[in-house]
Amino acid sequence: MNEDRKNYYMNRNIKIYPFYLAFSWDVIFVWTIIILFYTNVKGLSYSQAIFLDSLLYISAFALSVPVSKLVAKIKPILASQIANLFVILFLILVMFGTHYFVFIIAEVCCSIFMIISNIKNSIILSDTLRVVKRDKEYNRIYGGGIGIYYFVDAICSIFATYIYQYNPYICFIAAIGVMILVELLSLLLKEPSKFVDSNVDLKAIKVEEKLTKTQVTKKSKKKFWSAFLISMLAYCLFFRGIASIDSSVLKVYLQELTNNSIIPLWSFGILYAGYRLSNSLASKFQFKYELKFGVRSLIIFCSIGILVLLGTGLIYLYAPINLVTIIITLALFYLFSSIRPANHVFIMNYIQVCLPQKDLEKGYNYKNMAEYLGYGVCSSLYALLMSVFNDNFAYSNLVYVAILAVPLIISLIFFIRSLVKKYASKYTVIKKEYVEDEF
Repeated sequence: MNEDRKNYYMNRNIKIYPFYLAFSWDVIFVWTIIILFYTNVKGLSYSQAIFLDSLLYISAFALSVPVSKLVAKIKPILASQIANLFVILFLILVMFGTHYFVFIIAEVCCSIFMIISNIKNSIILSDTLRVVKRDKEYNRIYGGGIGIYYFVDAICSIFATYIYQYNPYICFIAAIGVMILVELLSLLLKEPSKFVDSNVDLKAIKVEEKLTKTQVTKKSKKKFWSAFLISMLAYCLFFRGIASIDSSVLKVYLQELTNNSIIPLWSFGILYAGYRLSNSLASKFQFKYELKFGVRSLIIFCSIGILVLLGTGLIYLYAPINLVTIIITLALFYLFSSIRPANHVFIMNYIQVCLPQKDLEKGYNYKNMAEYLGYGVCSSLYALLMSVFNDNFAYSNLVYVAILAVPLIISLIFFIRSLVKKYASKYTVIKKEYVEDEF
């Protein structure tokens, strides 16, 4: 009977999880119009709005360790529910805030949500899959959940701009309503820890019992900080850094087109929805990259990121603004949008495969910290470049990619070497011919 209950509740978790992840992954309705809202409604400049976005990730990096320690003992589902409350607080502060300092506090609240949910939401899935021995389905289920989020967000992006023209505050009310529904959905999830006894490795426990507390600590630290983890963190930092501006730059580009009456405001949401739909398809079908290219997928992601930033900057700088150049520029942005979620799912899967279960929470936290730092620092750099070049994103793009391309490529080389060595020896998704290649 206990086995039946375990299978029933864990399989129900797996069915619900993609939808729970999708609606708690990010703030639906609001991110599409957030720069419009900050600049047109709250009176901020582009650089100030982008800096607030970077502040979100800088504060997430700074608060990651204390916040993760505070919630370490809290069950994953409960912690995720607490995180969702911080999103609601963020939305309320942005809605009613009249001072820049209030927006800063709001971004800090949102960063706390990110810290908790990015760790605990992943733990919910990995623990659930381990209980019913379906570990290898992580990529498919996690990627499917993010794919649903981007699909829903694409639809909401269209409605958001229509709603924005009528009353921008309704977007925030709708987002709060979504988060309330997410809290209700979480009540259907069951804590995997209630069934974890059946998966405990008794042999490992007996070995650790023979060691003193100091020996265990030294041994675990040495084992945790491997070449794989260090190289992964460096790669995450620089890749997330270079990819930190894709959404913001697209919004600035579309807003420039609307401000100059080249496109109507209602088309802003439709064009941005195309960007989100590209995110959705990439998240859902990211495993096809791995089946076809293996770890070489990471090389493709980095190459696309660098080329898109160069291409959009050069087109905007030297080509006239007409229908053809707009289509090419949007196509490049959509291409860029297809690599970021796919890369994220890859990294999350590598962590849950390459690290032991007891180190998963630390692994997710350090990975997130690296990305927060990369996003925060690089987005701040971009905001500075926008200010220096008088909000000209063409010059900003070119200088930005010139600064970040080399460290990204170097970190990629070291990460792929350590990844193939560790990942391929433990998991079978990567094809044999990619395992045998030398990097």
